Amino acid sequence: MSKRTSAIRGFAKVVTGGTPTRGMKAYYDGAIPWVKTLDLNCGIVKHTEESITVEGLRSIRDGFNPPGTVMVAMYGGAGTIGKSGVLGIAAATNQAIASILPDASIFDSDFLHYQLMHLRSTWMQFSQGNRKDPNINKSVVEDMLVWLPENMSKQKAIGAAIKAQLAAAEEARQAALAQLAELRRLKTQSLSAIFSSIGKRSPIGAVAKLQSGYAFKSQSFQKQGIRLLRNANILPGKVYWDDTVFLAPSNAKSHETYALCAGDILISLDRPIISSGIKVARFSENDLPALLVQRVGRFLINKDLLEADYLYAFLQSTSFIEAISGHGQSLGVPHISPSQIENIEIPLPDLIEQKRLAIVLTELTAHIQTAEIAAGQQLRDIELLPSRLLAEAFNP
Repeated sequence: MSKRTSAIRGFAKVVTGGTPTRGMKAYYDGAIPWVKTLDLNCGIVKHTEESITVEGLRSIRDGFNPPGTVMVAMYGGAGTIGKSGVLGIAAATNQAIASILPDASIFDSDFLHYQLMHLRSTWMQFSQGNRKDPNINKSVVEDMLVWLPENMSKQKAIGAAIKAQLAAAEEARQAALAQLAELRRLKTQSLSAIFSSIGKRSPIGAVAKLQSGYAFKSQSFQKQGIRLLRNANILPGKVYWDDTVFLAPSNAKSHETYALCAGDILISLDRPIISSGIKVARFSENDLPALLVQRVGRFLINKDLLEADYLYAFLQSTSFIEAISGHGQSLGVPHISPSQIENIEIPLPDLIEQKRLAIVLTELTAHIQTAEIAAGQQLRDIELLPSRLLAEAFNP
């Protein structure tokens, strides 16, 4: 038996909001919540980044939307279009949001919201505008076909079941995130415990210089040729090439001093600390050939004084991370210079002891990394659960 469907306009009113004139101070920081696409969280919206005054509300074309209003993002790019939420408070919205007010006797708000979450990937096929700024219009929302069970109790039962399942999935996701964070904390603190037991210290610059990359002009970027290693290509413990630009081989010959070698230790100089750790990585044979770009640093190591594996482990320790993040600033600093890094002190036993410790440190990080990979995969699996649960509920 086929499912009964209906266009949203058949059972709901769809309205769009507006933005009070930005230059009018009297319109903002009032008591009225004002929802923008950034406030949509695929759940219940109870807080907004901004609020407006009664005067601000009067200046836009639509007024309050009541709790239970289902909202869909119409602007904001491919990552935002179709993002949804349900008002848990009375609020106004800006023009980038379509507010859907269903007839409560025909359609349950939660059931509609979860169905729109399931349909999120379909909105982009109706988008207009250019690639950088796609959008959908109000009529697209009004014409969207959704499953409309006649039995309201069935809608509520499905909605309640999905809500419970999504809550359990979110609880599992938070637990997986906590496990991953604990593993990262364990790695940095374990490394620091070993380094803190070493008395002799020296500025990094005395045993390794940090070379910053060349400021290649974006006009010289090509679609093929020699890869350019930019800040965007460095992640904690990994060089990745998902977002790659190239330089013509003929042009690359004049920049040989920036040619990277297998085994090079690299650090991002732009926001080096992110939520998943410090953006330090080793360059491998598989990454060759490539040139170093500005705002990425390469350590030029005096091999008679410093073991590379020992340095790489130290760069992942709490001691080093705190030294570049201003002690306790978990998001790190936006930029750091080669000279700042060279001035940081590194515990420095003799080279033989460094080599011995490097083996211990490498084994330690390898064991923890194995656990991190497993925890990361578990997290990715959990993050797929909501779409699978919604597909199970709404696919024929």
